[in-house]
Amino acid sequence: MFRDLRGLIFIAALVVIAVVVIAIPRINFNIYNFEFDRGNDDAFLGLSLGLDLQGGTHLVYDIIPPEGEAPTAEDVEAIRTIIERRVNAFGVSEPTVQVIGNPPDRILIQLPGQSESSLNLTLEESEATIQDIENFFATDLGKQNVEVFENEDGSMIVTFNNFDGRDAEMWRTQFQEKYPTTIRATFEYEIVVPEATPTPSDPAADESPADEQTPLPDPERIAPTTEEVQAAFEAAGFTDVTVSDGTDTLLFTTDAAGGFQQVDAIYFEADFTGQLKDRTFDNAGNILPSDAERLTRELADVGNFASLRTPGRIAQWTVSGGVQEAKALIGSTAQLEFRERKCGPIVPPSDVPAGEWPPDGLSETEWLLLRCSSPLYFTEQATNISADDLDDAFPSIEGTPPEPVVTIVFNESGRDAFFEVTGRVARNRDILAIYLDNVELVAPTVNTPGAQGIADGRAIISGGDFTTERVRTLAIQLRSGALPANLELSEERSVDAILGADSLQRSLVAGGIGLILLVIFMISYYKIPGIVASISLASYTIMLLAIFKLVPVTMTLSGAAAVILSLGFAVDANVLIAERAKEELRAGRDLLSALNTGFDRAWPSIRDGNFSTIITAIVLFWFGDRFSTSIMQGFALTLGIGVLLSMFTAFFASRLMLRLIARTGIGNARNVFVPVADPGADS
Repeated sequence: MFRDLRGLIFIAALVVIAVVVIAIPRINFNIYNFEFDRGNDDAFLGLSLGLDLQGGTHLVYDIIPPEGEAPTAEDVEAIRTIIERRVNAFGVSEPTVQVIGNPPDRILIQLPGQSESSLNLTLEESEATIQDIENFFATDLGKQNVEVFENEDGSMIVTFNNFDGRDAEMWRTQFQEKYPTTIRATFEYEIVVPEATPTPSDPAADESPADEQTPLPDPERIAPTTEEVQAAFEAAGFTDVTVSDGTDTLLFTTDAAGGFQQVDAIYFEADFTGQLKDRTFDNAGNILPSDAERLTRELADVGNFASLRTPGRIAQWTVSGGVQEAKALIGSTAQLEFRERKCGPIVPPSDVPAGEWPPDGLSETEWLLLRCSSPLYFTEQATNISADDLDDAFPSIEGTPPEPVVTIVFNESGRDAFFEVTGRVARNRDILAIYLDNVELVAPTVNTPGAQGIADGRAIISGGDFTTERVRTLAIQLRSGALPANLELSEERSVDAILGADSLQRSLVAGGIGLILLVIFMISYYKIPGIVASISLASYTIMLLAIFKLVPVTMTLSGAAAVILSLGFAVDANVLIAERAKEELRAGRDLLSALNTGFDRAWPSIRDGNFSTIITAIVLFWFGDRFSTSIMQGFALTLGIGVLLSMFTAFFASRLMLRLIARTGIGNARNVFVPVADPGADS
């Protein structure tokens, strides 16, 4: 009896844990660099919902092979595999990636939950407030129900009821016209003291005492003129701006001892309504300086240039978070390059006097920041590391305190080249820059003991601006590989949920009513075994939902059908047990012996029936994986888990409860353990 009681307590504990798992919408914690994240704050019970229950995006890509040739079967399968890997890594629940057409020439992709996007906005030192931005979208663009959220780093996220991102660039142009960028160039005054010379026409000058000195004239402050600054702007390509007259200001600098000092300065401003371009590349892959870098170079030639600021500049205006980011990952051709960036030297070259170093009047701090970040001061060259040498890249958590990082692993052919390059980069304090289609992904330094190369082909990339989303996307970009053919998006549409929130709620109500009717039937017909079966069925449902949430299993309409089918198996097992126990009671056995024998005789039937169903589920899952039918896979996985759990609850939970009840006073009333109107029941 005590063993049965301990078993029942164990099952009750499992049910309590399952209730807690279901009650918490999202479970997220880290243990020894292992991140566990399950659930969803916005979904029903935190479960993952498929495209048919929560909606999403339907995409169709045309496969465009080189030189207009028909895509081969190998190319199509390679494209499907790569896209499926990218979509799965992106974190989309229950995606559908299928080849369509005869012969196959298109890819169908369905992304559950990826129906909307958000606009990420970052302004440099702008006076525009959150209210100003909301008013701009509501008044100037006519977008209603706009919400703006500000992050800790000052960036903003703009969300809309309906937004697909296609008008984002047009909105950016309109925003810049209303809130132009202010380009402010600051120069230190050059203080010049004119030479003191006596006035020849003053006869008293010859009679002045020997100890008297000629008074020094007032120092003069020399700065560039407005015309000179205007010419510098135009030389840098800013031909449509008007530079305002200079305004005096104070500039705080650091002296050699590290202390602060203030100097007289003057700044000039110009409003710029265009887009300040970042660094680009020419056809040969050489880096071209950004607009700010070109302007800095021109301004340094006209005076004692100190700084360039761009208040109001749009540092970020990107569509992300929804289908747009997924589309960028899906269609990327992904030409990965590893370049060795030779930064400007830290110590002055032998032919440069120490007093003239760092160059361009930069302080040591500024030089250390710019030597590897400005194309004016570094060069790049190709390395022997190729994209094929990268074996894997995945996000993880490292360090104290823990922070998101990307771990990269090279294969055997790439380890030697990686060791050679990282050793050279570490010794020279240079950078290993990684580019995707000539766009810089990340440019890490190499920090190793003794400035040695990384010998095992495994490294960690970290960064102060790395977030969980950033490292996930970066890892996908590094490892996803290049597509063997180009893709062209031919169809895109949003898919509303088939059931919708209201229909889903009504379906749950209908399912609940059906479950209640089933419980009423089981209790009224099978009496005590019916009560036990109902309790076991409730426990089964709770634990099944908790397992779906923890695995996680994505709930779709096909998955819901599998859940209902597995509920039938759970009820069927309890019916078999009750009927077998009834037969043993009619044969004259006592209640406890009848229950044990009934369970033993019912178990082979339950086991064989459920195992055949599990084998069917395995076959369905294999076919679904083979033919890229995620609906079939979801049905098979849900059915398999449900049947396994139904065997556990029927054989252990129901058995333990009935054995314990049989040992109580209720066990003396044998008639409550057999169905009603049974001719063999004892009265």
